[in-house]
Amino acid sequence: MSFISLQFLGYLVTGLAAGVLAGLFGIGGGLVIVPALLFLFHLDGINPVISMQLAAGTSLATIIFTSLSATWNHHQRHSVYWPLVYRYAPGMVLGVWLGAQLAALLASDFLQVLFGLFEIAIGLRMMRGDAPARTASDDAAEKPVPAPQRPFVVTGVALLTGTLSALFGIGGGTLLVPALTLISKLTIHQAIGTSSAIGTVLALVGTSGMIQSGWDNSALPPDTLGFVVPLAGLGVVIGTLITAPIGVKLAHGTDPNLLKKGFGGLLLLVGIRLLWP
Repeated sequence: MSFISLQFLGYLVTGLAAGVLAGLFGIGGGLVIVPALLFLFHLDGINPVISMQLAAGTSLATIIFTSLSATWNHHQRHSVYWPLVYRYAPGMVLGVWLGAQLAALLASDFLQVLFGLFEIAIGLRMMRGDAPARTASDDAAEKPVPAPQRPFVVTGVALLTGTLSALFGIGGGTLLVPALTLISKLTIHQAIGTSSAIGTVLALVGTSGMIQSGWDNSALPPDTLGFVVPLAGLGVVIGTLITAPIGVKLAHGTDPNLLKKGFGGLLLLVGIRLLWP
């Protein structure tokens, strides 16, 4: 088996794992894609000075397709609350732009610690399960309506999510799903579906920025588009498109309280991993 074939196999396996998480938890899969790509890029001998940028940029590019697939599958099950998608989108776009600027100004270690602490705090809150999580069946007789949203709350959450997502190459679901359940009072299934839709907007803008910002970087390896590696992106996308529908099916067949606690556990693991790399 050729070296390129082995490379592609690694990217494909990464995508298969990320697709399940994208459909199950409404995240773009970047929490799996970025560390996996960093490892694979290290094996490929890519310059470590730009390996994080390449992993983040490629991850955002794949999240476009992952989120689109997950969004369509959740929409088919009526679990995307589109009014909130439209409210969050403008702030997300601005946040992604701010994240691209901050990446050049702030120490990544400092940001990583802050993000890790935030993930742990939200994960613990999600796992507490003070009240039973609302389910789609609970709302069958009455269409669920989210809690009233003040514009500054929506803008603040969107800005924070967009900024951190651009810095770390993630789809934003780890921030959005808790916000949509704890603040907007959506059901866990609605929050996951709505997060997938918002993540598509984020990934489109973020990918464009990563391509533009890395276009003339002299340290780039051959056959890249700015900070995006097409071969890696293709392998990951194929994998995610195969398994994202499986993740959606698992999400809708899982007890909402268990799903909520499982998501909280995922955030805890991610936060700990960020604090102790």
